[in-house]
Amino acid sequence: MAGNRRANAFIKTTRNYDDIPENIFGRSRESLLEVRRRYELLFEPIQKSSLRINEALSLKNRDVRVVDGVAKSLRVIGKGNKERQVPLLEAFGRVLTLSIGGKDGDEYLFAKKPGGKPPTAHAVRAYLKKLIEKAWIDKKVTPHKLRHTYAIRLLEKDVQLVDIQALLGHESIATTQIYTHAGQERLSKLVADI
Repeated sequence: MAGNRRANAFIKTTRNYDDIPENIFGRSRESLLEVRRRYELLFEPIQKSSLRINEALSLKNRDVRVVDGVAKSLRVIGKGNKERQVPLLEAFGRVLTLSIGGKDGDEYLFAKKPGGKPPTAHAVRAYLKKLIEKAWIDKKVTPHKLRHTYAIRLLEKDVQLVDIQALLGHESIATTQIYTHAGQERLSKLVADI
């Protein structure tokens, strides 16, 4: 339950544009809104599709598979240069389709400006830290922990380990089995709290 509250607080904070100032360091509010929207878009596939931060940042518009006007999946090149298709939630697919509409296929999906490069992984971690602080979340949250949370949620929904392995792009099922330990820890804590 606490994990869901934290996730909801994080999403709410990410989507709250009221805290964006009119001007900071010479950047207009509109410019700062664009940055927030880019990160909101970036955190979604990390949190709900299990992408590693570098996988997400290396995505280009051509890696998005659109069917009937909705982005259905992402073509991801993971560790060891292995390719996988990562399915997207329909609501996010609609938003993603709008964001790439009319853009060149060779552009980075999360580019800082048209034709530019995406932010660095370090910048993403720093921005995530600011959002976590604004959401009053008292745990250390990293992009990789967002990925772990997704894996644990899949496990809680009785998704088979082999399917979680494929979604996360793990080479070995042994790597994926780490999440069974995390799931077991959560169950033990639930029983201890009764």
